[in-house]
Amino acid sequence: MKKLKLIIKFLFILCAFYIIFQKININELKNIKIQNSFFLFLAFIFYNISQIISALRVHLYLKNIKITPTFKKQLMLYYVGMFYNTLLPGGVGGDAYKAYKFEKKYKKGYKKILKALLIDRISGLFAILFLLGFLTPFSNFKNFLWFLFFLVILAPLILYLIHKFFFREFNYFPFVYSLIVQLLQALSFLSILLALGINQHIIDFLILFFISSVISVIPVSVGGIGLRELTFLYGLEYLHLNPAVGVIGAFLFFIVSVISSAIGILFLKGVEDV
Repeated sequence: MKKLKLIIKFLFILCAFYIIFQKININELKNIKIQNSFFLFLAFIFYNISQIISALRVHLYLKNIKITPTFKKQLMLYYVGMFYNTLLPGGVGGDAYKAYKFEKKYKKGYKKILKALLIDRISGLFAILFLLGFLTPFSNFKNFLWFLFFLVILAPLILYLIHKFFFREFNYFPFVYSLIVQLLQALSFLSILLALGINQHIIDFLILFFISSVISVIPVSVGGIGLRELTFLYGLEYLHLNPAVGVIGAFLFFIVSVISSAIGILFLKGVEDV
């Protein structure tokens, strides 16, 4: 079954890039050059700071159920989870691996641990929805996605109600960390755009980036590759902008995430006693 899932994912990626190359002339992609490589380095830095803050958010949620590894161990385990999710997509999932390690040491039950990891993901999703709502009125999507503005109010409120009725044992405060994580990821993608010499329609690109972040969790790909690129392809076509830039930017963001996930290899032995 695992091999079949992996085959399906790679078939999807091939189909996604087939569609992209049918709609975009490959010479257009070749003509897009990196104007300033320093911004790529900044993209890597911002992305990894976002992962450190994200690990801290998980750390705070787990403290609510008396799972208390040191933050150093938590961070190492977080990177190992990234490694499993991105570079070993057909094997053990990162969240499943973390749940196994925590249950093995703390004996709190998989249900509680998975609830902590789930509310962590939900908090991140609602942070994206909040930022989408905030950015939409300043974009060229405002006539098409005007209703997203209401997410500025609704997203935090709905998340609060989810916490209150389904995740009472967990604090609501880490939502602030979720906002910081998503803003740092946006800065990472913005740095990629600047590296490519893009300094116009920035808000539109960021909205598509956040939309692609939501879409990329659909488990039909590896690390969201193909899904992000298709989001930019159709989103920029709708705005009558050059989709080639968005496709290259999305692919570079994937490369940054892969390189960052590879750091997890360094910590495989260090998390044996988490």
